[in-house]
Amino acid sequence: MGSRIPLTLSILVLSACGSEEAAAPASPSTPAASAPTSDLSVPESLPPIADPEEKVTDLEWVEDLSEEVANQLIEWGDQLRKRAYSSAEGFLAEDFLGHDLAIPGEVTTTTHPLQVETRRHDVSAPPVRNRIGFLAALREFLSPFTSIDLVLPKLKGAEFSAQGDVWGALTIRLKVLGRGAAGSPLGKTAWLRARIEKRKGRWLLTRVVATSSDEIRRPSPLFTDVARSAGIAMRGPRFGTEGNKSFFWNGASAFDADQDGDFDLFVPSDERNFLYRNDGDGTFRDVAEEAGVAFPGGGTGAVFFDADNDGDSDLFVSHVGIPEAGDDGSPCQFYRNEGEGTFVNASKASGLGQFHVAFSASVADVNNDGWLDLYVCGYNSQGFVGPNSWHDATNATPNALYLNQGDGTFRNVAEQAGVADRRWSYAGSFSDFDRDGDQDLYVANDYGKNALFVNDGTGKFDNQAEALGVTDIGNGMGCTWGDYDRDGDLDLYVANMSSTAGKRILKRMFAASEDATERTLFKLAAGNTLFNWNGKTFDRVPLEFGGVGASWAWSTQFLDFDLDGDGDLVCANGFISGQSLKDT
Repeated sequence: MGSRIPLTLSILVLSACGSEEAAAPASPSTPAASAPTSDLSVPESLPPIADPEEKVTDLEWVEDLSEEVANQLIEWGDQLRKRAYSSAEGFLAEDFLGHDLAIPGEVTTTTHPLQVETRRHDVSAPPVRNRIGFLAALREFLSPFTSIDLVLPKLKGAEFSAQGDVWGALTIRLKVLGRGAAGSPLGKTAWLRARIEKRKGRWLLTRVVATSSDEIRRPSPLFTDVARSAGIAMRGPRFGTEGNKSFFWNGASAFDADQDGDFDLFVPSDERNFLYRNDGDGTFRDVAEEAGVAFPGGGTGAVFFDADNDGDSDLFVSHVGIPEAGDDGSPCQFYRNEGEGTFVNASKASGLGQFHVAFSASVADVNNDGWLDLYVCGYNSQGFVGPNSWHDATNATPNALYLNQGDGTFRNVAEQAGVADRRWSYAGSFSDFDRDGDQDLYVANDYGKNALFVNDGTGKFDNQAEALGVTDIGNGMGCTWGDYDRDGDLDLYVANMSSTAGKRILKRMFAASEDATERTLFKLAAGNTLFNWNGKTFDRVPLEFGGVGASWAWSTQFLDFDLDGDGDLVCANGFISGQSLKDT
C-alpha cells in the first residue's frame, strides 16, 4: 500500500466545515453537575456533564424524547441564524450556566493548501456565563459573520433520566456556516455537552460545557454561483406542492453536443428535459426542443457516449417506474446524435428503449471489441414496493448490461454476463482497478451489500466484493474511482447515507450485541467510505483521513479541482426540503 496522504475534500473547502464525525469527543465519566440553584451566582468553572445514573431504556420512549429535543434545538439554531437573540434566550433556563462560546484565550492555527486556515481554541478553562452573559457571548461568537447560511445544533447523543424530573444529558455539534469580511468563507464548529430539563412542558437548556471549538476560513471563495447569470438557474416546485410529488429529483450530464469545443449541459426533469447549449461566452441557452430531446420528461439519469463510433456523443436517459399505471417501469430513451447537436429518438430501433425502474447508467467497452456498452442500474418502485431486507435487499428490478452489436442495436446480456443484480442499485462505475486490460464494475446498492464485478476479459463477470473487502453494507448511493494517495493504482470511494438519528437508534439496539448481522447494521447509517487498493485487496481508510460525513450523500466524483496532482472529492448531498425546518 502506498503512503497515505490525508484526503483533501473539495466539499470541505467549499462548505468550510470539517468531517462530520472526526472530532466528536468522548462523553465524560465524572459525576453529573449538581442540581441548578435559584441564585444567579456564576462559578469559576463547570464540572463535566455525565449521563444519568438510571437512564430511560425503552427505545421508543427515549427516541421520542430525543426527537423532541432535536427539533427544539433546530428551532433555537434558526433563531440564532436570524440573530433573534431575544427569541433565542427563551430556550435557556433562568438559572442557566454555560461556557463562553466566544472562548477568549489561546488559539492554535494551522495553514493548509489553497490558503485554507483552521483555528482550534483552547477549551480547557473557558469563562462561565449566566443566561444573559451566555447570550452576549453568542453574539460575539457570531459577530465575525457578515452573513449566516446555517446555524445547526445537531443532537449527536442523548440519554434521559428514568427517575424524578425529566432531564437529559446531550452531546451536541454546533455548526455555523456563512461569510466573513469581504465575503470570505467562514465556518465554526463547537462540540458541546449539555443538560436539558423539561419545565412546564418545555425543554430548557440549563448547562452547556464546551469540549472543543474550531474555525475554518479562507480569504475569498474558491467558487462563485453564476447559475442565474449563465442562464441555467431553473427552479422546480418544492416537494409536496403541485408539480412535484416524487421523492427523487433528477441528474445532469455535461458533454459537447454540437462539437464546437465547449461543454453543453443536459438536465432531465419531470415535465420536460433541458439542453443548455454553451454559447462560449459564459452563458447558456435552452435548445432542448429544437435539438429533439425535450420530451418525454421524467428521466432520472443521463449519460453521453459515442454509441455508433461516428465521432459525436449520443444520449441515453434512464427512467423509473409508473406503478399506478400498471407498468413494470418506464421506457428508457436513446437519442442518436445527427451531428451539430441535433438528435433523433432511436429508443425502439436501438433496443435501448426497454422498460426499467432505473436511476442511472454507466458506459464501458466490456468485451474489448471497440464498441461502447451500457450498464443500467435497476431499482424498484419507491412507495409501492418495499425492500425485502434492510441490510441485504434482493427484490429490486434486475440490472441490465446492453452489449453494443456494432450495427446501431444493443442486446441485454446481463444474465449471461453475471451482472443481473437485483439489489436496489443506484449507481455503477467502471474501471480497470486490477490493471489486467479489461473493465471491471462497482455497483452501489441501497439497503445492503454492494457488488464488485471483476471482468474475466471476455465480458463475463464474477462478484468479488466480499473477497476483496468492499461489500460496504449500507445505503449505497454513489461510487467513484481515483488514485487518492498517488501510488499509481485506483482506489474506491463509496457514498452512503449518514444519519445521526439512525446511529443513535442502532447504538441503543445493538451496541453490546455479538451477532455479526446486527453489528453490520451500524454501517447503514455510518456515512461514506474510502477504500485503498493495495494490489491484492482493499483496505478501509481510517476515519481520521476524512471524507466520511457527507450527510445524506448521493453522487460523488474524484477530480483534481485545484490542479495539484492529487484526487479531491465532491459529494452531492441532501434530501427532501419542505416548509418546516424539521424536514431534512
